[in-house]
Amino acid sequence: MPFATRHRDDFVTALSPLAGLSIRHELDAAAMASLQNRSIEEISARFAAGHRAYVAVIAGQAAAWGWVATRTADIGELGAKLTLNADERYLWNFVTLPSHRGLGIYPRLLLAIVSEESSDAERFWIGYAPENHASGAGIRKAGFVSAAEMSFDALGRPALRALTGDGAKAASRVLGLPITSEPLSPCWRCVRAGRPGMSCPEGSCPCDYQQPKSGCAA
Repeated sequence: MPFATRHRDDFVTALSPLAGLSIRHELDAAAMASLQNRSIEEISARFAAGHRAYVAVIAGQAAAWGWVATRTADIGELGAKLTLNADERYLWNFVTLPSHRGLGIYPRLLLAIVSEESSDAERFWIGYAPENHASGAGIRKAGFVSAAEMSFDALGRPALRALTGDGAKAASRVLGLPITSEPLSPCWRCVRAGRPGMSCPEGSCPCDYQQPKSGCAA
């Protein structure tokens, strides 16, 4: 999982407007519970913990959504608890409905969130499974750059590996995970399937998050 970051003032190539797209900061727990098929109690607990919800709407219909952590967040797949400074935000739990994928909504939603949250935040973080290629492309379009690789070592333990300069050190401060120089698994799905020590050469794992039966974890 690349763990990516950007500063609020980082240059980003402008994306063309998407007809009918609007982004709203959603404050209604019942509305988010309905969108995500979760209980109102669970969504209310997210709000109480300082999480903020954003929804992308096209032609009056919700097309995508995501959450912003302002204090802490759990990354369940890694068993990690992320802790943020007051001027940091972590973007998480993004979903684009299948009927609206391929339109470029995701990077535009990310950019809108960064713009909105930049009034009191400077640094933004986001992560994604390494086999989620579509998500990675959208994140890069929104100006995020991978600071560290975040995945599992050969024994299945979560760890970070540097990708740029002090990126791993900064990520470790946020995530509380150790830094290693050893190769990490290029596929979370394979680790969950019981194969933490991947044999794929780096960069060649054929798994694709959008194709559940693809690749070496089929």
